[in-house]
Amino acid sequence: MDRLALIYRLKPGAKETYIEAHHDIWPEMEDFLRRAGVYRMTIFMRGDELFLCADVADRERYEAMERVDPVSDRWERWMATLLDHPYDGEEPGIFAELQEVWHFAT
Repeated sequence: MDRLALIYRLKPGAKETYIEAHHDIWPEMEDFLRRAGVYRMTIFMRGDELFLCADVADRERYEAMERVDPVSDRWERWMATLLDHPYDGEEPGIFAELQEVWHFAT
């Protein structure tokens, strides 16, 4: 299993739309996540900053499916209208990946 952690930022004024989109996430998007091997995905928010943490069966498989799936593509294009990019000077895209330093599980 692979763990993925990303930070990203909302465009000004996009917060409510982003929250609503995730409260009413498309059933076909949830189906895609299951098919792509996502066990858990959580998004946390503070102001306009977002933190996504996901456990996926195989990250390479997930990312390959994400690149070709039409539902994922439609969702990602919509989300891109709500997110600032680039995230910062070190990241060319919307998302900045976080390096795992420590993990505790029982």
